[in-house]
Amino acid sequence: MTTFAELAGWSALVAAVATVVGAALLMLFFARGEPWGTLNDVASVILMVATIPVAIVIGAIELERFNMIALVVAAIGVMGMLLAAGFQGALVARVRTYEQLLSRTLGAGAVVGVWYVLAGLLALEGRLLPPPLPPLAIASGVGFIAIGYGFAAGGQNHSASKAGGVVLLLGSTSFLGLIGFRLLIGDLVVPVWNL
Repeated sequence: MTTFAELAGWSALVAAVATVVGAALLMLFFARGEPWGTLNDVASVILMVATIPVAIVIGAIELERFNMIALVVAAIGVMGMLLAAGFQGALVARVRTYEQLLSRTLGAGAVVGVWYVLAGLLALEGRLLPPPLPPLAIASGVGFIAIGYGFAAGGQNHSASKAGGVVLLLGSTSFLGLIGFRLLIGDLVVPVWNL
């Protein structure tokens, strides 16, 4: 029987792959247009949905030390991921246009970024996740937030958008890949009574 930690491990690996695929598709979209934007949106939906079990597992781990704060942080992450997936899904379904949903999608991404930063800080403070996971989580969050700021300040060519994209790609892919691997080999203690 598969445990929730194993499910989260596989989900993290799927999310890591979706991050890389999504970044490549986004570059193709900005260079050539459709259909690459729609494919990027699909990858983004997969990324966000696959990251939800990871947020829940990290919340369960952090709950051992931080009680209610860990629940609030996990809830922020799940809420941001659901919103981002919903907005990207609306783009795929052509319910709304890119221009109509850009600020909402970036805002939801910034909420996910806040989750990454807070979860990383809690893990660092409580020594709940092994290195380099907490700094990678914090870097991922900074990347998400920088992308949102950069797009708001000047679009995809703004230096914060570009730097945030690189930091997010490297940080998030590494974080998700490492935590996925560690969950699958049973290297992280996940208190099942908190799930």
